[in-house]
Amino acid sequence: MPGSENSTDVIILAAGKGKRMHQAFPGVPKALVPLAGKPMLIRVLDAVERSGAARRVFVVVGPAVEAKVRAALKGREITFVLQGEPKGTGHAVLCARPQVSDDAEHLLVLYGDHPLYSAGTIRRLVRQHIKSSAPVTMLTVPLADFKDWRASFADWGRVIRSADGKFKQVVEAKDATGKQLAVTEVNPALYCFRADWLWRHLPQVKCENVHREYYLPDVLGFAVKEGEMVETVPVPDAREAMGANTPEQLSMLEEIYARVKEIWGKG
Repeated sequence: MPGSENSTDVIILAAGKGKRMHQAFPGVPKALVPLAGKPMLIRVLDAVERSGAARRVFVVVGPAVEAKVRAALKGREITFVLQGEPKGTGHAVLCARPQVSDDAEHLLVLYGDHPLYSAGTIRRLVRQHIKSSAPVTMLTVPLADFKDWRASFADWGRVIRSADGKFKQVVEAKDATGKQLAVTEVNPALYCFRADWLWRHLPQVKCENVHREYYLPDVLGFAVKEGEMVETVPVPDAREAMGANTPEQLSMLEEIYARVKEIWGKG
């Protein structure tokens, strides 16, 4: 059975300290850096709530940011998950496994520092995932190039496809070859998984990369290897997927948000 939206739990990754932001926001965890006066993480939570796609919400934090994130989200119906060591996004999601109940059929995973997603985009991804019955559905960002405001996407993982256009793999930019870096479809790290499939395969992910981390996108390779479909959904507006790692990128987000907030139904 494909399941339904009300069987979807959400995991938001918010363990990063945001060292590159500290000059402008000393002591502020990355996910709590404000965009137009509201912490990015709260904007993500608001979009998830408006989407109607979430049954329960889990927020993954690290020891260095836990207290401040808990204080910022006081009063919200959230379960906090502690990632004791920074071992990568795959490890962060796996840390949530003991707290996610077995009746969760689907898991939506996204970052707490990507504050521009609209509720409609989140809802569209979840609905397409449930409709397709694929083990995983991922959002992608097709770009013309990496110039101007699109320059920040150059650091993102590349979506590699086979000759017939089917999803093949995600290669992180720091691990990519020159040919792979030329690919202009990137991975914003917004996924919806069948929960049973994810929990079965995620522990098998290895840390065979430059940073010796467990990358969540590596779990997609198991679907390809087993001949299962990885469903992809292009974001309707690439600007929605933008994140902020530096004060300069945050300034660009502020400008974009000011122009499009009414179009995307944000406040």
